[in-house]
Amino acid sequence: MIYNSVADIFAANEDVRRRLVARVEGLGEARANASAGGWSVAQIVEHLSRTERGVARTLEKILSEAAGGDGDATRAFAPFSLDDYVERSRERKFEAPEFIRPRGLALTESLARLRESRAQLESLRPRFESADYSRQFAHPAFGMLNVGQWLAFVGMHEERHLRQIERTLGETMKEERGTMK
Repeated sequence: MIYNSVADIFAANEDVRRRLVARVEGLGEARANASAGGWSVAQIVEHLSRTERGVARTLEKILSEAAGGDGDATRAFAPFSLDDYVERSRERKFEAPEFIRPRGLALTESLARLRESRAQLESLRPRFESADYSRQFAHPAFGMLNVGQWLAFVGMHEERHLRQIERTLGETMKEERGTMK
């Protein structure tokens, strides 16, 4: 996917969020907490809420450092894609740092925190529109990214974990059917 504007990034992130919430919101506690050897759905959503909350705080700091001002064309938003990052991440398993690992929140609490962190990112939207996109900032897994790439990472990360949720739900359903026989 090519992001041509800040609006494209926010729209893509919102699309992933909509699909994520639609997939998990109605799960009962047993389904949300079932695991097929890895994190449960509730744990994945908690991880996403912890991650987005941290990214929102990081982006607030980055945007302060990446504030535009003189209108220099080298600072303008330039279209980009994260497809290379997505491909690399498919081939690699990441170990979540301790501060974004799940602690045992209920799914409903994690979904509420996701709404809060998304509102925090939305409040930063005007600052993204005038940011200096020539500056780059270190991301722990992907190296140097500009503010737009950092924002798009939020959706990329959720998309990755949405696929993980689908696998987890599929595997736990198979296990449930196997024990019913």
